[in-house]
Amino acid sequence: MEKLLKRIEVTFIVLSLIHYISGWLPLILSGGASEGDGFNFSSINLTINVFLYFLTYLFATFFLLLRWKKTIYFVARERIISAMIILTILSITWSVNPSETLRSCIGLVGTTIFGFYFGTRYSLKEQIKLLAYAYGLIILFSIFFIVLLPRYGVEHGVHAGAFRGIFTHKNVFGRSLVLGSIVFLVASDITPSKKWILRIFFGLTLVLLPTARSTSSLINATILLFALLAYRTFRLRYLVMTPVFLFFVTVGVGSYFFYLENSEALFNAIGKDPSLTGRADLWIWVGEMIEKRPWLGYGFTAFWNGLDGPSAYVIRAARWDVPYSHNGILDLLLDLGFLGLIVYGIGFTVILLYSLYLARTSAGLDGLWPLTYLTYTFMTNLSEGGLLGQNNFFWVLYTAVATSYIRAPMVKPVDDKLDIVISNQSRGN
Repeated sequence: MEKLLKRIEVTFIVLSLIHYISGWLPLILSGGASEGDGFNFSSINLTINVFLYFLTYLFATFFLLLRWKKTIYFVARERIISAMIILTILSITWSVNPSETLRSCIGLVGTTIFGFYFGTRYSLKEQIKLLAYAYGLIILFSIFFIVLLPRYGVEHGVHAGAFRGIFTHKNVFGRSLVLGSIVFLVASDITPSKKWILRIFFGLTLVLLPTARSTSSLINATILLFALLAYRTFRLRYLVMTPVFLFFVTVGVGSYFFYLENSEALFNAIGKDPSLTGRADLWIWVGEMIEKRPWLGYGFTAFWNGLDGPSAYVIRAARWDVPYSHNGILDLLLDLGFLGLIVYGIGFTVILLYSLYLARTSAGLDGLWPLTYLTYTFMTNLSEGGLLGQNNFFWVLYTAVATSYIRAPMVKPVDDKLDIVISNQSRGN
């Protein structure tokens, strides 16, 4: 019975992760509609999709209750996620659209329960392995859609010809491939028996990345792989770690300034707008709306409501139906103001410190996963959204990482030779 329960849990987790990561059901329900082909996506009946999310909340709650003592232990020690959830619920009282905020808060609580279950039930290594299974199936299904069902797997509107797999948009597909590549790379390090299979899937993500025609995803993938290599220097002896890490920092800063000086030429060379497809202007208009309610915002998910809400100003200025800010930090400011940003920032800093500690004291690539994921979260939210949201896969992973540091044993760092010498000299004195 115990083995059967474990198999049921693994199946539940993998299928749920696929549902949170991809947009397979909305893609099918829309008939393979693409941006710019005149289809009204708001006309889709997503009741089935919402119901599937509800099932993930329900089953996650059930599994948590099965281990109620363990659940109470983690709930009593968790502060980071709880603070954000409480603040979002309180935002109902000042929301410009209380009913929408209430509905979104229910979804956010359910999503958090699933992420909490994922983070407390499985260790970091187990989480990475399960993510590898999910991403592996996503890659296979995406290739199937692209080759055999191009109506669904390939864009045919504004971005005609770009691959999107089982996602509703090429950019979402590209963003998923970026994180998937890191998952496969880390999983191959902690699963020697399946190393080459995972390396093949890693190669597939790199092959598929250019086909999504997402410039930001290509840039983020390069930076993230470079960062993973740089973070490995934390395991070196202090005398070696410092100059090596400074070398990576110097290369990174130099590349950044090179980008600033040549951004226009670089974007023009690949046929892209240096203003990030109009995002720069969009951020100015969003900033003007943030100034009107800087401290508490407009309430969780209450701002973006088409021409019927405060988002009307931005939409009229941009002259297109803007769905969100294309910047996670700006969206958080619109939702919860600077108070929400401060609360999130404190939690992010705590997890970052834990991630740095784990990167220093661990041996495998799995020890670099939290730090790499935080880097990924920061990068993607510069041009996209995803810091906080209901049925949001990135919030699921953030919750899992935030709760993992509670269950992780605080291992004493291995002293390098310099530390041992200093310690011995101190004893002699």
